[in-house]
Amino acid sequence: MDEKVISITIWGNGIQQEKWLNWYQYVENLAKSLGYKLTHIGIQSKSFCSGKILTVARKKKDILASIADGEKPLSLSCYSLPKDYRIASFDYDFLCVRKEKYISIIVKEDDYSKLNSKSVISKLKEYINYDYGEIYIMSKKEMPLIYAATRNSDNIETFSLIEEI
Repeated sequence: MDEKVISITIWGNGIQQEKWLNWYQYVENLAKSLGYKLTHIGIQSKSFCSGKILTVARKKKDILASIADGEKPLSLSCYSLPKDYRIASFDYDFLCVRKEKYISIIVKEDDYSKLNSKSVISKLKEYINYDYGEIYIMSKKEMPLIYAATRNSDNIETFSLIEEI
């Protein structure tokens, strides 16, 4: 089955380096509102540089404590993965990524109607110096984060723009 996902992505000129803990809480609550629990975190920072995703149960306290102590992540990814997941990039139920140049929330097509997209967009704008945004749908297999990183849909067969923000 070719599962479709909808992404809300905001691009900007560098990220506001504050409010990382607030952002994490927001994402955790957003996932809960859709019926998901965050299970994994990916972080790139001075202390955490393995490039691997970590379980929330084992590493959330350490990661949030390092951020509270002033460490500024280069990126932070929050996943809700099913117990039987094989590849996080394809098997997530909910994914939210905050990087230097963009913030992206990716949800299953069926879950999108549960979101108040205007409220989500407004909240995301608190964490980035906003330039531009889009809501788009595509196959999960074509990896929406590749589009978020490049803003190039030339090689994405299933990409469809829903709305410019």
